[in-house]
Amino acid sequence: MRRLYSIIPLIPAVYMLYTVSNWSLLLLPLALTGIHWHFFGMLYLIGVGAVLIYKNVGGVYGLSVIILALLAVELGQMDRERAPLEHYAVMVLSASLSIPAYVMMRAIAPLLPRLEITGIAVGIVLALYAFTKLAGES
Repeated sequence: MRRLYSIIPLIPAVYMLYTVSNWSLLLLPLALTGIHWHFFGMLYLIGVGAVLIYKNVGGVYGLSVIILALLAVELGQMDRERAPLEHYAVMVLSASLSIPAYVMMRAIAPLLPRLEITGIAVGIVLALYAFTKLAGES
């Protein structure tokens, strides 16, 4: 039997996006298709990003919507591959670490020039990527 853990983050992502704009429900077919085909999932993520940018939604709310949409697509890929449950846990943990990283970046942003902030942000993203890769290999 096929697992459908990807539905769990998809429901709050669609609801949170619906509260931003009623027109975002047009992305629902892409979201449902994106669970089964990764290409359409990437189109769904592009659409989510476009809606958030167009409606000028940012902060932790916008980041949460993006995280949930990304989790839905990536967990859909894991559902198809029948990944072990540990891989799901690593994916959820690594995605949720972006919120404390965002809060930390917002806290130190007034103290540093913009170029250093970008460098620190890139370093945090690379550290999260390395954590995900190392955790997935073991």
